Amino acid sequence: MPRASDFVRFLVTSTALIMLSPLLHGTATAAAKGDSGGTALLSAPPPGGKGKDRNTNRNRKRQSQHERQNGTQTQHALRDLTQVLAPLQKAVTGTGALPYNWQAVDGKAVTAGDLNAVRSVGDAPAGEEIAGPGERAPGDGRGDGRGDAPGDPRTDPADPADPPVVGAQPVPTPVPMRTTSPADFTLHWDDRNGPYTYDDLNERLRTDLRFSPPGYRYSTVSEVLAGSLPGGPFANRRCPAPVQDSGALVTPQGDRVRDVVDWFCLAPDDATGPWTPQGISGTWDSTAQGTAYDDTARAFVFSWHGPANDESRVTFLNEVPIGPFNHYQHVLLVNPFQAESGAVSFGPMRIHAGGVVWYHQYLLVADDNRQHPENNGILVFDLRDLFDLSLSAVSDIGTTGGPIGLRGGTYYTNGYRYILPLRGIWRPGITGVRCRSNSSPPCFGYLGLDRSTTPPSVLTGEWCDPREPTPTCRPAAGQAAPTGRVARYAMAPDAGVCDRGCLAYGADGSARATEAFTQPTPWTQGSVSWNGLYQFTVSNNRTATLGRRYEAVPGGQPTPHFAGRGVQDLYWHRSADPAQPPILWSLTEGEGVKNRILYGVDPWVR
Repeated sequence: MPRASDFVRFLVTSTALIMLSPLLHGTATAAAKGDSGGTALLSAPPPGGKGKDRNTNRNRKRQSQHERQNGTQTQHALRDLTQVLAPLQKAVTGTGALPYNWQAVDGKAVTAGDLNAVRSVGDAPAGEEIAGPGERAPGDGRGDGRGDAPGDPRTDPADPADPPVVGAQPVPTPVPMRTTSPADFTLHWDDRNGPYTYDDLNERLRTDLRFSPPGYRYSTVSEVLAGSLPGGPFANRRCPAPVQDSGALVTPQGDRVRDVVDWFCLAPDDATGPWTPQGISGTWDSTAQGTAYDDTARAFVFSWHGPANDESRVTFLNEVPIGPFNHYQHVLLVNPFQAESGAVSFGPMRIHAGGVVWYHQYLLVADDNRQHPENNGILVFDLRDLFDLSLSAVSDIGTTGGPIGLRGGTYYTNGYRYILPLRGIWRPGITGVRCRSNSSPPCFGYLGLDRSTTPPSVLTGEWCDPREPTPTCRPAAGQAAPTGRVARYAMAPDAGVCDRGCLAYGADGSARATEAFTQPTPWTQGSVSWNGLYQFTVSNNRTATLGRRYEAVPGGQPTPHFAGRGVQDLYWHRSADPAQPPILWSLTEGEGVKNRILYGVDPWVR
């Protein structure tokens, strides 16, 4: 436990960092203004028709560049100062150094559990404003007096002068959604691993792990989030880097994601490294009132895959801040089985974890794993099997870099304190072979819940890359180019209990899609719908260009909007006020504090 003197030192240094932030900003600003060109860039250009307009635009662009440089200089200065103070901070928290921009967190923001209360972004750096609901971002194509209007995917073609992006697929031209057969999306429940059901294996695992106290059954999400205190990890709310040049939400050319209302950066150790985030959901999916099914927690959950899809995990992020921080906790997904010794062991879940939905007490995880096709489908995990191995007398949660599971009478988790074992898989009719978009078996690339339907329904769809040497996506009948499909399944009602992940199924035990459509574009990463309006995300490249979000209705021409760089899955974050429309959240997979974020937009602003 940290000493009191260490805590006092941490408070003093933290306060000093906050107080120095505006001074550093002023120093950086003064230095930039002293540069040749400074405020003189605002002087009137020589008269003369089109030449005058060109000079005005050129000068405004140069002024914008200086503003961006100011923000960068401030950012670097704060980073360097934090590196000096980090040893003191680490003595208290016992975790990695604070992100260099942690002082930018909005301490006033958001009552617990109501992120929709955020109506504007107040800490955007100079020259990089973000529009709140009911507003338009500066440079939105209407002319704001500050410079050339940034690109808008609805109106502006790509600028031929922009440098080409190496490795990025071209921005697709969206096509209308078309009705297609849902027959391929019939799913069959499989809850067995060898001769045993997962229910039996998980119950035996409870016994073999020798938990203390003896009556321990599982940990709630609230308990899991409390387990990350006091040190972390924690998310940095509204950190400035993603909304500055080349962050996840803007480009140096001035393109930006519009109508952003909130966002989180992850701790540096999770913003880089071999793990890649994919799906996103939360407690507003779990229940109508926005809390966890058997708990008071309000939280996000997002899924990750490890290298070569050989491991997977989920992360719970607390919506309720502890001071200026929102803590989160990783949970390792595992596959239980009976070992040769007769005891129950577990191995890593070798899945891509492309999408996640939290409904009732279940996590549904989509997988279209090309390395391990036996897992293609919708995997079901029951949060009443979420185990805290720090309470196990036969577990080692400190050793990393080794195998996962039972070895020599000890259970190893590669450093993870919490595990969540599999309960079963909803599989397509054809199993064990590589999935193909627009063919059978379908690919399960993402998941998104729609609570505007009665009962709620879940969408799943296909990642389709037509450039692959052996195409896994094929054109649908009558379609010129392949785009993949999206299908909808009914869920069990909110009232009462449910099983098998709460997918509605018939007397024969099969879950059948109620409808299916072709998607507007290939390279679709996620989709949700609300009152008949579909939202799709398309990622061009995780490091260089902004993604796209398309609004679409079946048969209509989709409307494009910018999305985060490396954008992935989607989640409707509703409000305690039923009259308040939901906020659309997503996450990005690029590496770095500025590139790997969770962010929410108000898609209803026009």
